[in-house]
Amino acid sequence: MKINEWHRHIQKFNVTDAEMLKAEIERDIEVMEEDQDLLIYYQLMAFRHKIMLEYTLPTDENRMELSEYLNKIEGHKKKLDNMRAYYYNFFRGMYEFRNGEYTKAITYYKKAERKIPTISDKIEKAEFYFKLSEVYYHMKMTHISMHYAELSYNIYKKHELYSVRRIQCHFVIAGNYDDLENHEKALPHLQEALKGAELLKSKNTHIYATAFFNLGNCYHKMDNLNKAARYIEQALVQYRKINSDVLPQAYHDLALIYFKQGKKEQAMDCFRKGIRSAVDFKDELFMNLFEALDVLYIRNGDTPKLLNIFSRLENGKGYPYLEDLALLGGNLFDYNGKIEDSVICFKKMVYAQKQISKGECMYEI
Repeated sequence: MKINEWHRHIQKFNVTDAEMLKAEIERDIEVMEEDQDLLIYYQLMAFRHKIMLEYTLPTDENRMELSEYLNKIEGHKKKLDNMRAYYYNFFRGMYEFRNGEYTKAITYYKKAERKIPTISDKIEKAEFYFKLSEVYYHMKMTHISMHYAELSYNIYKKHELYSVRRIQCHFVIAGNYDDLENHEKALPHLQEALKGAELLKSKNTHIYATAFFNLGNCYHKMDNLNKAARYIEQALVQYRKINSDVLPQAYHDLALIYFKQGKKEQAMDCFRKGIRSAVDFKDELFMNLFEALDVLYIRNGDTPKLLNIFSRLENGKGYPYLEDLALLGGNLFDYNGKIEDSVICFKKMVYAQKQISKGECMYEI
């Protein structure tokens, strides 16, 4: 019962309460008679607890410890009943998602989904549907993501205490509308998310920052660069407070906006700070994307070098970024009259789109 209560605090991102209950449970385990089933359940929930901490308080230490929990659980896999098998595959999917292994994440989520009929708890189902909507969104499987986001949101909106997840559902729904080029439908969800995040800003700086960042991203897609810059600037202020691992992306996106606006001094400031943050976080993806900005906006185009960067993005996590980067390069080369280079980029964009579509073929029939 205590472990179930602990799980509830984790789902609500109640970090302090979750930490206190975790400590209490660990004291109880020390004095109780050994029970292997209960220990497996504890290890699974401790793993989920670490995933929560990594999201709310991102540090290298948390990321390293996750693999240690995973190794402990792996040794007991054969003993898992339906509920524990569900949790194992669900939490393992979260772990793979966090590492950018989206296809692996979906594989584990699908295994967990087979156990969903045995789960009666509506909040647990909402949590599961949300994580599916999240990974399918990152894979640009828009309609599948929207389906699961709607299922999740329809449950969470009836439960006042799950405000963080409701906000995150708005993020995913808006992101899918953006991918469908329906930005006017995305904006109300993002504005509602920001309103909710403002109530949590003292407890959850990360989600408050992300609300600003996602609004900026939406206005960027609408080519409203002034509003986009203002929102991402506000996001950066908040991300810096917690030294978030989203900093490389925020600096990259703001640098890109400034380059588009012709504000080279501000762009170069973000560019330099962004590279430093990408190095600090060992973020290879954004190291490549900053290198691409260098090629396109500082060195005025070097097609062989850009193609080399494209090749580094040819993986499950990189294809959505490759699609966007190839479109950016194609438009920029076209504007500068480099028609052949533009065609090369547009062909690479189509290639990336095809690879993303192939990701939908993961059924085991």
